Amino acid sequence: MEKIGIINCFEVSQRCSGGGCTRAFNQRTGAFEAYGQEDEMTFFVHCNGCSEESVQQVLDRAAEMKGSGVTAIHLSTCIRARCPWYDEFMNELSKDFKVEGYSHGKKK
Repeated sequence: MEKIGIINCFEVSQRCSGGGCTRAFNQRTGAFEAYGQEDEMTFFVHCNGCSEESVQQVLDRAAEMKGSGVTAIHLSTCIRARCPWYDEFMNELSKDFKVEGYSHGKKK
């Protein structure tokens, strides 16, 4: 069984309920097509906003997820579209997790 965490953008979370990410997971669409029904989303968190500490803050959240058994992290589609640290997140998180760089919509 795969345990999955999603990290979304703090700025976007001020006006987004996370419904697109959650729906994609529940319906196994978008970035979640390869998962089985036994796989579960165990974390849905946001970054702490844009700052010099953004990468470290996301890595701290990821460490908490790892301690709870998360093996895969999805960066939300809004992070892919808006975040200046997207590539750094992908590089750093992929050292400890299976990482997908979006949640719903089309893979680029």
